[in-house]
Amino acid sequence: MSDDRGPVTGRRILTVLLVLSAAVHVRLAFGAVGPVLAGLDGLVAAAAVVSLLLLLRRADGPALLACAVAGGLGVALFLVPGLLAVAQGRNWTAWLDAWAFGGLLLDAMVVRIAVFALRRAEGAPRR
Repeated sequence: MSDDRGPVTGRRILTVLLVLSAAVHVRLAFGAVGPVLAGLDGLVAAAAVVSLLLLLRRADGPALLACAVAGGLGVALFLVPGLLAVAQGRNWTAWLDAWAFGGLLLDAMVVRIAVFALRRAEGAPRR
């Protein structure tokens, strides 16, 4: 039995990571503490879906940059619940949960793989 799928590329890895990231952010939006956090998680999930559609349509520089931006938004969103808790005088450790940390890891991987793929697409010399 042969494996005709070809080599694993940055585009394939990004596709899987963006699907998982969007799913995690949708789950976080439904379990969010307040409407602001739910809206922000919904926006990050939408950004992941839009960048996924761009990536599937064409895997050029702007699509890879959109993937990196969507992942960066997700990484930045990881800090928002803690900052909101501190601003409201609550315990800042209450926002640390497995889903949020999983989203952070997925979004960080999206950024890193998108930057690698972007450098390769732009023809940057290898070291």
